[in-house]
Amino acid sequence: MAQTQTTDLPNAMLGWRGVELYGSHNHLSNGYGSWRETGVRGIYETGQHQIAGEVASMNRFNQSGNYVGVGDTVVLDTDWYASLAVGAGDGATYLPRYRVDGFLHRKLLPAKNLVTSLGLGHYKAPDGYRNDNISLGATLYFEQPWVVQAEIKHTQSKPGEISSNQYFVAATWGHHKQTQITGRYGWGEEGYQSLGSLGSIARFSSHQSTLTLQHWIGTNWGVKASAENYKNPYYRREGIWLALFKDLP
Repeated sequence: MAQTQTTDLPNAMLGWRGVELYGSHNHLSNGYGSWRETGVRGIYETGQHQIAGEVASMNRFNQSGNYVGVGDTVVLDTDWYASLAVGAGDGATYLPRYRVDGFLHRKLLPAKNLVTSLGLGHYKAPDGYRNDNISLGATLYFEQPWVVQAEIKHTQSKPGEISSNQYFVAATWGHHKQTQITGRYGWGEEGYQSLGSLGSIARFSSHQSTLTLQHWIGTNWGVKASAENYKNPYYRREGIWLALFKDLP
């Protein structure tokens, strides 16, 4: 389960800020079957805290699993904010037994439109594998309609003491409350990946491309659609992701 950090900050409001219902389907090559997933995500604000939660049910590598995650993003002052997220699976081997991810963010430049991030993460798999990672990222907000992002992440996987580095770049075009298009490309190495009942793979390279369209149909609701392509030496994965979202006052 991918862990996503947000740059959308708490704004001293109280109550629910938004909810999202989604579903996805992926086809895998080399006889690995298809992935299916449905879930719900929500954001609740109280004071300087933004609480995000998600619940998902999925089937990957012919094994069903469920995931629950919760995170808190808190404003520290006008230049700094931090986030902490935890999540756990129900025992499916491709989900974490538990994971913890923390980020510290700093706004830079006179307009505070450059946000840098330092992240630390720990992932414990049901079969005993562990991943510890550190990441550095940056997000630059131009005058609309452009936002660009980049990140590098170093991971140490055990057992085996496998070191790997992953990178991604992304760009978003468009306007909030209207239409936004995001392209993302990630590449690098992976130290470990579970294939469900088929075992696991380790120390391999991968590439991933994603194109996402987000469109507001009304003043506070709309749809998202993503197309994704992922490739490693063992299989290729192609999929679509659809969501209905509602922004709450």
